[in-house]
Amino acid sequence: MSDRSTTTFTFSDSIDADYIFNMYEDDYSYIETMFKTVLDHFDADRSGILANFQQNDLELLRKAVHKIKPTFGFVGMPDVLEKCKAFENKCYEVQSIKDIEVNYKDLLNTLEEAHQVIINEHNKLASFNRSAA
Repeated sequence: MSDRSTTTFTFSDSIDADYIFNMYEDDYSYIETMFKTVLDHFDADRSGILANFQQNDLELLRKAVHKIKPTFGFVGMPDVLEKCKAFENKCYEVQSIKDIEVNYKDLLNTLEEAHQVIINEHNKLASFNRSAA
């Protein structure tokens, strides 16, 4: 059985570990729970973004991105959070979906990469927690 006070988890470079530890300290079980919660809602949130883009509804698209944005704060990905915020702001600046198509595709790529990171980190956290139990 590992001593949690001397055992630390190493996050990937995509995760702001200082931010995570500042929020959750070394409560690895809670961190795992937060990553799991994010994963439980991610697909539905992303589907909302996809649907609103396909329906050419700029305001609902902006709201869907606004809804997923805090997700990345919970898992220590402030760069992705900022990218969502920038996309939201861009939605205010344009007149139609066509005006942000390139930004949208870039955002989707970022979301997919972030999703994979979150999955990987959750799996690593779950394994870490099992080994520390």
